[in-house]
Amino acid sequence: MGAMLVAAVGIPATVLVGRWQMRAALRSAEATYRAALDQAAAQTTATHEQWRRGIRRDTWAAFLLAVEDAISSGHSALNGTDEDLPALRRAMRTTLVVLELEGPPPVVEAANRLRLKCNDYLELVEGDLLASRAWHTLERAAQEERANLFSNAPTPAHDAQAALSTLVPLMRGVRHTAERPDPVLWAPDPGTEPEAVYERIEQAHTAAAAALANCPAVSDAQARTLLHDAAHQGRFEMSQQTHDSLEFLDQARAAFLEAARAQLDTTR
Repeated sequence: MGAMLVAAVGIPATVLVGRWQMRAALRSAEATYRAALDQAAAQTTATHEQWRRGIRRDTWAAFLLAVEDAISSGHSALNGTDEDLPALRRAMRTTLVVLELEGPPPVVEAANRLRLKCNDYLELVEGDLLASRAWHTLERAAQEERANLFSNAPTPAHDAQAALSTLVPLMRGVRHTAERPDPVLWAPDPGTEPEAVYERIEQAHTAAAAALANCPAVSDAQARTLLHDAAHQGRFEMSQQTHDSLEFLDQARAAFLEAARAQLDTTR
């Protein structure tokens, strides 16, 4: 009877011990499972971040290469190579759109500034090319007119050249200094009043416009380009503007690289 009682008491105890062991095993298994899930999630996140970082880096590099291609083509165009500058603008815009989708905002802002500076440079290049072609057209027209004449009589193209040649040195006499925001006039004769110099410039500009209007060899658009080029000191000012534009480009490029590298450093 005592043995049966002991046996009866021992069965529930065994069951309880088994349940405790099972619960401990389940808790251990759950902890192991959750740890595995966390590790898998962390690994997935790290893999995704690495993938995203690679995508962004490739996007930034593609944009920077498009900018470099545009700048290089601008240099080539100034040296006489036929370049499709509008296509290069589109290539920059296309890569910028992808960059804007990938982000982040600091890099996007720096990229937009760099694209604007690059576009400014390309506009200067295009303006220089237009002016060079217009001057070439006028020079060629003057040569053709001379070839068909038996005397040194003035011709429309020659008159336009002479009028522009009078305007250019007058405009070159107007200088802006860092010390004075107002124009400093270097008159051809000492003691000449500024009003007289301005009047002479206005007369020369009017005469040049009239001579170009009477020159059938140049179009209205070319005439406007020639007048603008002559009135703004022509090649001298264009050269200075191009130099300044390239400096701004270098600064914007450095700022873009700094923003991109900072972002890459924070995601390592």
